[in-house]
Amino acid sequence: MAGIDPNQHVLKQLIFPARYEALVERLGPEVVSLLVTPEEKTKNTLEDAAYAVLARGEGALLPLYAASGTGKTTLANNLSYFLPKAFSPTVVHEGLVTTDELRESTRRAIGALPASDDRIVPINIDHREGNPPSGAEIAEMKRFLRTTGVGSRSIILWPDTSAEISKQTSMAYEDIAGSAPVSIPIEVQGPVRQTWQDVAANTLRLANEIESLEGLGVDPRDYDPDDFRSIGDFLRRIAGDFTRMKLELLRSVQKQLRLAIVWVSKSSDAGVLVQLTSSTRFGLLDATALLDATKNSVIGKWWTARRSLLTQVIVQLDARLFCLPPTASITVLRRHGPEDVVSALSDLNIRPTGDQTVHRNLTRTDFGRFLTGNSRATYETRGTPSNTSVAAFELLSEVGFTTGRDKVYNAAMADALTSFYAIQKGPLPTVNSEQKLSFCPLIPDNSVEYENEVICIEYTWRTGDFLTPSNRSAIAQYCLTKLQNYSRELGWTNE
Repeated sequence: MAGIDPNQHVLKQLIFPARYEALVERLGPEVVSLLVTPEEKTKNTLEDAAYAVLARGEGALLPLYAASGTGKTTLANNLSYFLPKAFSPTVVHEGLVTTDELRESTRRAIGALPASDDRIVPINIDHREGNPPSGAEIAEMKRFLRTTGVGSRSIILWPDTSAEISKQTSMAYEDIAGSAPVSIPIEVQGPVRQTWQDVAANTLRLANEIESLEGLGVDPRDYDPDDFRSIGDFLRRIAGDFTRMKLELLRSVQKQLRLAIVWVSKSSDAGVLVQLTSSTRFGLLDATALLDATKNSVIGKWWTARRSLLTQVIVQLDARLFCLPPTASITVLRRHGPEDVVSALSDLNIRPTGDQTVHRNLTRTDFGRFLTGNSRATYETRGTPSNTSVAAFELLSEVGFTTGRDKVYNAAMADALTSFYAIQKGPLPTVNSEQKLSFCPLIPDNSVEYENEVICIEYTWRTGDFLTPSNRSAIAQYCLTKLQNYSRELGWTNE
């Protein structure tokens, strides 16, 4: 799969690939799970050709034709998926159409198969659309297809959008090689229209690894397949509308916003938070999981009635959820906390720390990894011995996190992040605490402001080992309330 830049806002990463090649680049082997079995007649013709080649001991050239976007490339490159007993994985041949080059491409493919595998090798020549083979190339293909053990167990697929070109190629080949094992050229019939909406919905979901993206405003089920000539045209229309929608969302704020909700408690790892976030995108809030966790609450019912808006807010804010374990929070407060906290921690024999220690302990947390652009969760909490840091956090809990104490701790976090980014290589952002953003009415606990982007950080300081299943609903309600507040402040809803 093509890598996803963890530093890039999730909204900028959204894509709707409308062509097979783009799907392969985005999804790699997983693209097969998107595919719909081709029309039965087309599949049966190709299967007949495979078994005829085995019986004859001579390969065959099969020109294919269909309108652009019908699925010729998808079919040719995935015959081993559609007809696994008849075909081995497809060889995509992009070199010269000569006996030697075809033999070399096929020999490498056969060498990768078990010795007992006698399936037919499909060879797709997909780079010559509109440019039919010359007489010399047809002679080279004939020679190759009669080569024992290589060409004799191969089928060359020559796709084109022109029925006339395919017919001319077929006639020229049969004039010098004799009749093909099946009637050629083969007209490719794509997936039936009733499946097109499902293909588009699966494309949207798998290409982005986010559920319910149709809630952003472009739903494949709102498009009538009968209005389009081919599935390619159908997908291209949706892709164009999806791109325009994405650009409108990106332009809706002066600076791109990102939201990180951070739970600070005695819990040493993410705990129940992983049940409320995406399994594929590091820390990204999962709309379905949030609503399932608290569907009967007031805030849950409010968002259930606005399900599409919830998806939009999560994506537009790139809203993430993290924990900050005592190993990191205590290090921060020992270095940057108010005098009474520093004194209390000193009484517990927690040694003074420097900026390098703060940086080290933060980068070992998932929150720190998010800030540094690392997309892989670790749930690592090394650093200050856990029993010491947990005891220190319990002491702070006794003082409490209300009546303004949380604001003091938020200020300490801002100081810590300032030193954190000073150590990091790269652009140096401005870090503020409890200050209104210059271009909108939001007042985050902390804001990390770059030239074109602001990370809004909302901390919630809680006593005890809070990130347990018993608090799943309370955590979901808190997150949904934050999202509601942000959507109201940004004018995305007036309710």
